[in-house]
Amino acid sequence: MDHFEKLESYIPVSLQSWSAWPAALLVVGFFIVFRYFLIAGSFWWLYYYKKPNWTKFKQIHKTLPGPKIQKTEIMYSILTSLIFAFSGLFLGWLWESGYTKIYLKFTDYPLWYLPVSLLLISVIHDFYFYLSHRLLHHPYFYRRFHKVHHLSIAPSPWGSFSFHPVESIIEALPLPLIVLFIPVHPTMLILYLTMMTFSSVTNHLGFEVLPKSSGIENWWISGVHHTQHHKYFNYNYGLFYTWCDRLFKTQHSDFENDFKNLEKNR
Repeated sequence: MDHFEKLESYIPVSLQSWSAWPAALLVVGFFIVFRYFLIAGSFWWLYYYKKPNWTKFKQIHKTLPGPKIQKTEIMYSILTSLIFAFSGLFLGWLWESGYTKIYLKFTDYPLWYLPVSLLLISVIHDFYFYLSHRLLHHPYFYRRFHKVHHLSIAPSPWGSFSFHPVESIIEALPLPLIVLFIPVHPTMLILYLTMMTFSSVTNHLGFEVLPKSSGIENWWISGVHHTQHHKYFNYNYGLFYTWCDRLFKTQHSDFENDFKNLEKNR
């Protein structure tokens, strides 16, 4: 347990020295790219390569994306991963400089606060994402930046990080800003980032992974929900939760029917 309460366990070299940044960027970038390929690749291997019979009842896309669009998604996703790595180093620098609310001792806050901090960060992040996502759909910003992500009308799991570099920066901003104000343990940040990757991959998979008849789709963004965003563009802007789309009336009116119709075949 002591290992998880030491700064050097998370930042082995001082980021106060700019000379450490190039090597640190390569290391962090490697881990983010590795995580992306591990998670996205695992889902691709199962749903696109092995294709067991039960997956056909979960398929959302009528036609799965071909190799050309998948290669484009991978290219942009690797670039995004490097930008995310820089954001991670910036967050580490803020932490090491004493600007954040990141804490190391598990006893600094009650243990029940660990999952609460995850929930709190996800809600704030979701609201930020919703607003920035809607802004990116303004014609001026869409043509210049967000169009890259929508090259995939029927995205694959590789499309989870497929963004224009400017949009990648917008995507990378909230977490370093949130930890300036919200106390969180670094283990929860690592868990949160991994959960984000899983969520993004499954939302772009082209297959529905949420269990049928569970009701989870009423509040958690599902594959059907985000696939509709790529299909209809001006609906379903949320990141994790459906509450912003419901509150601001941007959830597509056919979502429930599309989810139920897919469910009938599962």
